[in-house]
Amino acid sequence: MPQVCCDDLPLFYEEAGQGAPVLFLNGLAGDHLYWKGQLRAFAGRFRCIAVDNRDAGQSAYADAPYTMADLAADVAGLMRALGLPPAHLVGLSLGGMIAQEVALAHPARVRSLFLVGTLARADDWFNATLDVYGHLRRQVPDTPAFFEALLPWLVSHRFFESPTKVEWLRALLRQNPYPQRADGFFRHFEAMRRHDALERLSAIRCPVLVAAGEDDLIAPPRYARQLAARIPQARLEVLPGVGHAPPIEDPRLFNRLLADFLG
Repeated sequence: MPQVCCDDLPLFYEEAGQGAPVLFLNGLAGDHLYWKGQLRAFAGRFRCIAVDNRDAGQSAYADAPYTMADLAADVAGLMRALGLPPAHLVGLSLGGMIAQEVALAHPARVRSLFLVGTLARADDWFNATLDVYGHLRRQVPDTPAFFEALLPWLVSHRFFESPTKVEWLRALLRQNPYPQRADGFFRHFEAMRRHDALERLSAIRCPVLVAAGEDDLIAPPRYARQLAARIPQARLEVLPGVGHAPPIEDPRLFNRLLADFLG
């Protein structure tokens, strides 16, 4: 089982392929399994590494609160332990927040950033939505059931036009062998609530692609526009017909965009 120890916490990762490294960073409660399609698609050209954040998947659980900077330090520590050269970072939601902090604190380790469905600062509206999700999580302690209840916010209304796709996604959620515990969920939550890189983004100098689903109800496109406006070399893409989970809702579109960017 591939693991490295960062800040005394073992972190699990899965990798495939050879070449320039591409690190895939998960959203809230996600683990490396979220990126299986991308590892298959890109392993022929890149060394693809999907990381389980602390408090998720097969990585260790913390015993105290932490910040986004701590999660970024985990990623930098994993890169150091694996002896990686500067890497492309692909971060979704929480993972996009972590990627920002890695680029700011460890710029020599970052070759490019692909930030998806994420934001630079947790404002009052975003934190109010987190309060709603937190309330729901307390009412639905089972993690797969919680995310099934959250599906109308996670994916576009267009996804619901295909009952087969919806049932496939529900089955996928139920099959995860390492669902996140509630204590880890709320520690992730609090790190997201305090995230604020907005005034520091101008220091990011690597190529950056910022993407948002046009139907994203969790991190609406206005956050992507704000990110792209603050990062000097950023390019913005609003993805048609998808919500907060583009790699799952439209993997062909997502993979094509990522391939073009990495190329």
